[in-house]
Amino acid sequence: MVSSEGSRPRRRALPPESSPIWSAEGDVGARDALVGDRTADVVVVGAGIAGLSTALILARQGVQVVVLEGRTIGCGTTGHTTAKVSALQGTRYQTISQHHSADVVAAYADAQRFAVEWIASLVDELDIDCDWERRTAYTYATDVSSLMTVQEEAVAAAAAGLDVEVTREAGLPFDTTGAVALAAQGQFDPLRYLHGLARELDELPGAVIHEQSRVTGVRGIHRQKVTTEHGSVRAGTVVICTLLPIVDRGLFFARGEPKMSYTIAAEIKGGLPRGMYLSAGEPSRSLRTARHQGGELLVVGGEGHVVGRHRDTVARYEALADWTAEHFDVKQIRARWCAHDVVPSAQLPWVGTASPATPGVLVAGGFAKWGMTNATAGAHLIADRITGSCDGPSADWARVFDASGISSRSIEQGARTNLGVAANMVSGWLRTGNGGSGEGSVERSGVVPTGRSAGPSGETQDRSLVCSHLGGICAWNRAERTWDCPLHGSRFASDGTVVAAPAVRPMGSVPLPNP
Repeated sequence: MVSSEGSRPRRRALPPESSPIWSAEGDVGARDALVGDRTADVVVVGAGIAGLSTALILARQGVQVVVLEGRTIGCGTTGHTTAKVSALQGTRYQTISQHHSADVVAAYADAQRFAVEWIASLVDELDIDCDWERRTAYTYATDVSSLMTVQEEAVAAAAAGLDVEVTREAGLPFDTTGAVALAAQGQFDPLRYLHGLARELDELPGAVIHEQSRVTGVRGIHRQKVTTEHGSVRAGTVVICTLLPIVDRGLFFARGEPKMSYTIAAEIKGGLPRGMYLSAGEPSRSLRTARHQGGELLVVGGEGHVVGRHRDTVARYEALADWTAEHFDVKQIRARWCAHDVVPSAQLPWVGTASPATPGVLVAGGFAKWGMTNATAGAHLIADRITGSCDGPSADWARVFDASGISSRSIEQGARTNLGVAANMVSGWLRTGNGGSGEGSVERSGVVPTGRSAGPSGETQDRSLVCSHLGGICAWNRAERTWDCPLHGSRFASDGTVVAAPAVRPMGSVPLPNP
């Protein structure tokens, strides 16, 4: 809030480390890595909400399922989301309407409604302690231009079958010109929810989860062999539930754009808004509350950009902190973290067969920052496909989640996206050193750009900046201390290990020159 003298509110200090507020306490890293060779009916790659939901639905139907997670449960996109479980999704309905017919948009809405209620029922059935709360979702406007967008979203959402309401008051402590609202949506702690699913899987015969088991290859046509560093699993079907499919069949990396967004969690003096909010205009701002360590925090997100294409990532957090201090009485910023998801050119998720040549490899991804509902609905579609169910919940909206679906507008958007990829490929290889000497500095080892960062034991090491996916040149993300590829969004920790797909292999190391 602005002081009585009219001066700009003082920004509170940002936490030094990037870490979400979500916590699963003693469950993190509790499951053994895959060692040796085994068989299963289905292998699920990735233990986020898409992977564990798919595994749970299948295991409950007697399917033998092995889940392989490269790090720990929920450590990827799901564990870094703001975890809004909502069928109202900003301005998604008018965006999807620009690419697809009215019946497809209606089916999309139906899938979102189903997912909200399925999550709510599962939380109740399994008694998952994940701070599940029903909240009204709002897409709000702060000026005349964004009010028109809100009104268009209300029309599109209502046409899709959502029981939305247009309102002037959104319950925010700053002026709004209007909002579209959808009651009885939800919010929760996504990591605790995932571990509730994992504990249920632990109890089911024929289901097993392996953490620290990064998949390095998927081979086969009629029967698949999935390999990790220390073992393998043979199965009739593989379901890839990574951020971007780690198999290049289907060329999904060329059919979407990897987006990064930023989040802070702040302790606020005074009352907190009681809904879940997303602005219709720019700069984009997302708000919700979250319980944390006996209190309640305001979670504020936004400042999105394409992964690896914005140099000053710290400034993104600072912009969120400044905006929050301008509109709320901030006592302390308790946490900061970033999220990473892929927005498909066709604006609909990829769920289905990766390629006609390999019908045993299925994918789920491209959730456009709405993975809580899309991943849940996609999991039902995949499970119904594997089990041959014709009367499952996905029957009415299967055409929405089409891994091969494209439209003329998506082809146009995909072409623009890939022009950006090509430009970044060229500029990355032409990049010269940045003149620095510490962590994140860039030099050259012959023709190969190299970057300086910390090794596994904290020692300084130079690393090849060539992404192990398709050869893009990674850029240093100072806020997250990661090397990020501007082509398809692969990310690597400062020690070179993989943080985010589609890469499956670490960055190469370059020996430091002798003094």
